[in-house]
Amino acid sequence: MSIFGESKDVGQQGKMEDAILTQQKEAVIPTGIPGFDEVLGQGLPTGNLYLVSGQIGSSSYQFVQQILYNTLISKGKVAYYTVENSSTDIIQDMQLVGMNIQQYVDEGSWVFGRVIPPSMKQIIEVLPEIPMEQRIELDASFTALMNHYYDMIKEGRNTVLNLPLLVRSFPLTEIQNLLFYVTGVVRRYGGIHFVLLTEGAHDQSTMVTIKDTVDSVFEVSTALRGAEIENIVTISKIRGMMPKARIVRLAQRESGLATETIRRVQ
Repeated sequence: MSIFGESKDVGQQGKMEDAILTQQKEAVIPTGIPGFDEVLGQGLPTGNLYLVSGQIGSSSYQFVQQILYNTLISKGKVAYYTVENSSTDIIQDMQLVGMNIQQYVDEGSWVFGRVIPPSMKQIIEVLPEIPMEQRIELDASFTALMNHYYDMIKEGRNTVLNLPLLVRSFPLTEIQNLLFYVTGVVRRYGGIHFVLLTEGAHDQSTMVTIKDTVDSVFEVSTALRGAEIENIVTISKIRGMMPKARIVRLAQRESGLATETIRRVQ
């Protein structure tokens, strides 16, 4: 049940849950990206909402997927919210770098939520339904998504939400309210949670407002080094942490992303 609908009858149960959650929360979660935690000084603090923004062609999505995959194989759970891309496409993309999540989807450790804004309803209705996707139809607000988020985070799932189409479909104030809500739930239940944005797809004022709203901001850009593409992660802020490095260079390997220092050692 959403926090909008909790009653006084469950107040005592809620207090017991909070006590248990406080004991179980980890301070940090390892990213699983070779060398990345060592460069930062530790894993990523839990209880934060992380914005990862990237240029088209950067590895921003893979960066987040790799972190969530690591939590998954460490006995964690994931809720992946997609809008434009189907769950089938995401599974196939992850398989290209050895992240095989189908068995976890089948057993329920990794679940997909397909968020459907009003502008996409007619399109989605004519497409074949994918059984592993939980469809979340939106009206003029994010209430349905907020309630779903609450249930997933309360279950102990780490989450990611693709924001670009939602930012184009809803007023900025609604986007902010959604992020404020998720931040509040994340503070209570912990875990590691991401929202994804595409750099250059939105006006600068919108990008700045969203970046100010979230706890932590990672910006992923690309650069050419000879024949190779290098991903550069710029860390603007992380709530509850002073990272040892603000810029981390990631190389693409067959097994996924890794810091350049690891690559050179190998």
